[in-house]
Amino acid sequence: MRIYTCAFCGRPIPPGTGIMYVKADGTVLRFCSRKCFVSAIKYNRDPRKLAWVRKEAKSAKAQK
Repeated sequence: MRIYTCAFCGRPIPPGTGIMYVKADGTVLRFCSRKCFVSAIKYNRDPRKLAWVRKEAKSAKAQK
């Protein structure tokens, strides 16, 4: 099984979970949670400016 990473926060997505979003141009974006999905698609937020994303990315990097 392949483990994908979240397109917003960079956290690993276990198989069978997450949200897959396909844009009109065919680009596939995978998100670990609804929180990441809404932040990226609905609000067009920059993940580098959010403290909770930096915290998650730091913990994901430490797990590897």
